Amino acid sequence: MTAEHHGRRRLSAFLTGLLAALLLAGCGSAGARTSATSGTSGTAATSGTSATTTAAGGGRTATSASATPASSSSAASRVPVPRGHPAAGPSGTTTVTITSQGRARTFLLDAPSGAGPHPLVLVFHGATDTAAHTVDETDFSTVAAERGWLVVYPQGVDDTWNEGAGNTPAHAAGVNDVLFTQQILRYVEAHFAVDRRRIAAVGESNGALLTELLGCRIASQLTLVVPVEGQLPVSVSPGCAPSRPVSVFEIHGTADASIPYGGGHFDGIGGGTTVLSAPASARRWATLDRCRTGSPSSRTSGSSTFTTYRGCGSGASVALDTIHGGTHEWTPGLGLLVAGQFRAHPARRPAATP
Repeated sequence: MTAEHHGRRRLSAFLTGLLAALLLAGCGSAGARTSATSGTSGTAATSGTSATTTAAGGGRTATSASATPASSSSAASRVPVPRGHPAAGPSGTTTVTITSQGRARTFLLDAPSGAGPHPLVLVFHGATDTAAHTVDETDFSTVAAERGWLVVYPQGVDDTWNEGAGNTPAHAAGVNDVLFTQQILRYVEAHFAVDRRRIAAVGESNGALLTELLGCRIASQLTLVVPVEGQLPVSVSPGCAPSRPVSVFEIHGTADASIPYGGGHFDGIGGGTTVLSAPASARRWATLDRCRTGSPSSRTSGSSTFTTYRGCGSGASVALDTIHGGTHEWTPGLGLLVAGQFRAHPARRPAATP
C-alpha cells in the first residue's frame, strides 16, 4: 500500500477521507488478486514466519510466498499464516511446530529443491501411529524426491485425529483437525510455490476418516482425497456438502479386520464408530460429485478391482480400489497410485487458499 499512502499525502486535506473510503472498498478484491506475500500484510507479515527455511539434510530451501499462485478467496476470510518453528526432523524431513487452538502442533515437511510449482500431498497416519513412522512405512518421500512433490506428515494429538465421528482422544480434547489442516496448507503455501491443481489429502484408518471429513468440509482447498482403509462414517455422510466436486480415490481391503470392507460398527480407539461399506462410500461420493452413478466401469488388475464413476462435475473422478484379501495397512506403492491420479485428473480449477 506504499503507493496509496504516497498518493494520499499529495491530495488535499478535504479529499483524504473520501479517498480512504474508496480504497477500503477496493481492498477486498485487490487482496484476492495478490500473492500470499504481497497482498496479505494482515496475515503473512504479522505471522512472523520467515519466508525461507532450510530443511535437515541441506539443500531443501523454501521459496518465497510470492511465487505461490494467487487465490480467489479474499484476504479477510483466510486462515492466518501460522508462525512456524522449523527444526531438523527424522529421515531428512523438517519438523515444523505451529500453534493451533493454543496447542503446540507439529508436522514433518519433506520439500524439494527448485522453484516449482510443486504438487502437495498431506499424509495422515492412523490411530496410535505417528508421522515419523508413516514416513518410513509409505513410499511418499521416495516418489516426492523423484517427482518434485511437497509432502507433509501431520502429527495427531495423542496419536489420533478428530474425524468428526468417533470418540478418539483428539475428539475428547476438542481438537479441530480441519482447522489444523488449513493452517498447514497456509504455512506451506506461504513458503513454497504449490501446484494448486494437485493437492491431495491421504490418510489411513483414523487418518482416512479424517480425509473423508476434509473432503466434506474443505473441498475447495483440495483436489484429491485418498482414504485408505476408512470409509465415510454414517454420522458424517448425511451432512457432507463439499463446496465443489473433489476427486476421491477410496482404497480398501476385503480382509480388513479393523474397519470392515462391508461397513458397520468397528471398535477403535475411544470406542470406534459406524461407517458405510466401501462400495457405498464410493457411491455416496459419486452422488456428491454429480457423477453418472448408474453404471460405473470396473476392471481387475492383479489383486485389485477398480470401480470408477465417470462424468463427474468439474472433471473430478471417483474410484474404489477393492484389494481382494487386503488387510488393514498402508497400500504398497500408494505414492505411485497418487501420482497416477494427479496425472489423470488434475483439477480444472485451482484449489483456493484456506
